[in-house]
Amino acid sequence: MQRLYPRDQYMERISWMKSARRPIAITSDIIVGFPGETEKEFEETLGLLDEIQYDGIFSFKYSQRPNTAALQLTDHIPEEEKSRRLTIVQEKQRAIQICQNAALIDTVEEFNVEGRHESLGLWTGRTSRNRTLNFSHAGPETPEQMIGKYVNVRVTRGGPNSLAGETVI
Repeated sequence: MQRLYPRDQYMERISWMKSARRPIAITSDIIVGFPGETEKEFEETLGLLDEIQYDGIFSFKYSQRPNTAALQLTDHIPEEEKSRRLTIVQEKQRAIQICQNAALIDTVEEFNVEGRHESLGLWTGRTSRNRTLNFSHAGPETPEQMIGKYVNVRVTRGGPNSLAGETVI
């Protein structure tokens, strides 16, 4: 895809991020089925997912866009193969996120309160690494008092896309 940097330079930057003083989220866009993408290159992408363990990805099948250099390429991947590759990438990333979120169970995390889901009786918020959390809170605060506030929450459950917990008093 005509990247302007080699893999080792990319991995060096990932290493810098992972060694930051506080945990940060690492996300990426993944496009599968780029014209000419070989099975070996696809396997390298899967290896990157395993090695980096992204906190999240935005994954897509390659599609032609007007006025792009790739539009002139002729070695297009069949739609069925692009779909197969995308499914594999998404399933692998889902497994990674399940493991990462499960590792947070019984930890206390600081969350920024974003709102309240009245029908479930739960508050919702995000960590500094953009993980979504739905949590119970026994206090009398109204949404106006809670939204924007930072609270400590003990994580009690982790799914592929969110966490659940309860506030720590």
